[in-house]
Amino acid sequence: MTTPAGVRIHYETTGDPGGRPLVLVHGGGAQLIGWPEGFVEQLAAAGFLVVRPDNRDVGLSQMTAGPDDLTATYDLDDMADDVVALLDHLGLASAHLTGMSMGGFIVQLVAIRHPGRVASLGLMSTCPSSDPEFLVPPTGDRTPLTELPEPLTREAYVEMFVGGQRGFASPGFPFDAQESAELGARYYDRVYRPDGLLRQWNAMLRGPLERRAGLARVTAPAVVLHGRGDQCVHWRSALVTAELLPHAEVHVYEEMGHDVPRELWPEFVLALARTARRAERAAP
Repeated sequence: MTTPAGVRIHYETTGDPGGRPLVLVHGGGAQLIGWPEGFVEQLAAAGFLVVRPDNRDVGLSQMTAGPDDLTATYDLDDMADDVVALLDHLGLASAHLTGMSMGGFIVQLVAIRHPGRVASLGLMSTCPSSDPEFLVPPTGDRTPLTELPEPLTREAYVEMFVGGQRGFASPGFPFDAQESAELGARYYDRVYRPDGLLRQWNAMLRGPLERRAGLARVTAPAVVLHGRGDQCVHWRSALVTAELLPHAEVHVYEEMGHDVPRELWPEFVLALARTARRAERAAP
């Protein structure tokens, strides 16, 4: 589908077309295949029609500039508008939205700017602003990226991918390096465009950087899921986010990092389904 702004967004669906629509928005540089297939299948089995888009500048969605241009001509508000355009394309007045990391920023902005389009909100490993207190380590580095790294071979990319996933993996659960390597190979084969990730980073720096005041006005039921072992976004951000949202529940898992561990899929599915039911009971 193509947004009114002229950006082509690729998406895939899983589940009964008549199920509860649930849009999963992933984080910076993550393709839609970054959502574990088993997790998606469990969500579908719980009655959701799962919609996974590739954010602009990753995967099979449109690259917004040439491979040597790292200038972001958009910001997070524009990425939130991409999600709204996807709902329009699907003919959905509203949907349940869940975002991971940067995807959490995006769905927060949809809920703030387009409250009628969000039936319920799931926030995973994310935070309510770019304040350094929410980051690990709390550096708050906001330096735009202007240099493209040297291109990698498939083998080198997979090695880098596994190292990155290992660094963000849940400390309380085993890390499956083989599974990670297979996913990294799928990423590379699907599309290898490192410039897209760098433009997304620069888009995040363009903002909006602060969402706390807006979140306090969000009335949709929400669930906040976070890991105490998150090596990117500090777990205290989950408590702050849940305090801001008027109708939120929060779960902080001791064993979880900045990922979606297999061992917690059933709990995540239950939490998202429970939040969706709360939304349905609250609907007129």
